[in-house]
Amino acid sequence: ELARRLPAVPRPLADAAVVVVGTRLYVRRGEGLAEPSGQLLIDFDSPSDADNRQDTPAPATIPIHPESASWSPRLADDDLRALADEFEENGQPERAIEVYRALLMSGDFTAEDHFSLAELLYRNGDLAGARERYYVAIELDEEYVEARANLGCVLAEQKEHALAEAAFRGALRYHPEFADAHYHLARLLDGLDRRGEAARHWERFLDLAPASPWAEEAVDRTSGSHAP
Repeated sequence: ELARRLPAVPRPLADAAVVVVGTRLYVRRGEGLAEPSGQLLIDFDSPSDADNRQDTPAPATIPIHPESASWSPRLADDDLRALADEFEENGQPERAIEVYRALLMSGDFTAEDHFSLAELLYRNGDLAGARERYYVAIELDEEYVEARANLGCVLAEQKEHALAEAAFRGALRYHPEFADAHYHLARLLDGLDRRGEAARHWERFLDLAPASPWAEEAVDRTSGSHAP
């Protein structure tokens, strides 16, 4: 990602590091810094300003790809994931999002990383961003049924009903006993007044998850006592 955004910079990740400055996260590029989006920062401080900062503590730095034979990329990436989890647990989702974006810039990401970022973006109200990350997670792992189901939920919220149905059915194609996908597909079909199709998925959901908190709703839907 960083290589795409900074094509003029040779080997853009060779010496990249995540730098924590105050409450912000940046990626170090040589003597400068870039935001997780790839936007380079310009230092407007004068030499005298720099002299006045000599006693300021150095920012915390988490290496991504340092030139070291003993360095473990998995350890560094796991450190970033742990940092993101800590921010999320402390009620700082925006900072957790920044950490995950920095992790994706390292190039050593997984489908789960995109899924985690999608979850954070969704909870932060960014449906478009969450949608894109769920798509990427599925591109990396086509059998990631949780990503397919959650993508379907986002698409349904965006009134993209045909796409949402395709996402739910895709999840069930890979995992026919995925109860959540049956539930969400049943709700979608009910809302589209396709009651007969919906009923089959409500019933299958009840077979698979009779103790689910959603079971009562499924019973109401199949009995016809619950309006769509």
